Amino acid sequence: MDEASKKRKERLEQLRKRKLESTSNGNDGQDVSLSFRNYTPINSELKAEGSNVGTPADITDTVEKQMEGVVEKVIQEEEEKRAKDVDIFTLAPKRPNWDLKRDIEPKLSKLERRTRAAIIDLIRRERPNDLNMA
Repeated sequence: MDEASKKRKERLEQLRKRKLESTSNGNDGQDVSLSFRNYTPINSELKAEGSNVGTPADITDTVEKQMEGVVEKVIQEEEEKRAKDVDIFTLAPKRPNWDLKRDIEPKLSKLERRTRAAIIDLIRRERPNDLNMA
C-alpha cells in the first residue's frame, strides 16, 4: 500500500508539472482578452482595454422581435386549416338522444302495430252492432 501511495504521489506531481508548463507556454506572448459581461471592472487599466459591457439598450435582436410575424402567420394558417376542415359542430346531432331513438325504433314499430291491432279489437268488442249494420 505504501508503494501505491508513492506511485500516485509521483503521478500527481508529474500532472502538476505538465499543467504549469502548459499554462506558462500556452500564452505564447499573446494577451488574454477579458470580457466582462456581468459587471463593470473597477480597475482603470481593465476599463481602458475596451471591455465590452453590454447594456439592455444595446440589445436589438430580442426574441419578441424575432417572433413578431410568427404569431400572425400561425393564426392565419390555423384559420385556413379550420376553413378547409369539416366543422365538428355541424356533424354533431341536434338532439342528444338520437342514438337512443335509433336503437329503440324497431321495438317501437312492433309495439305500434300491436297497439293498432288492440285498438281495432276493442272497438269491435264495444260496438258489434254498428259494424254489422254498416
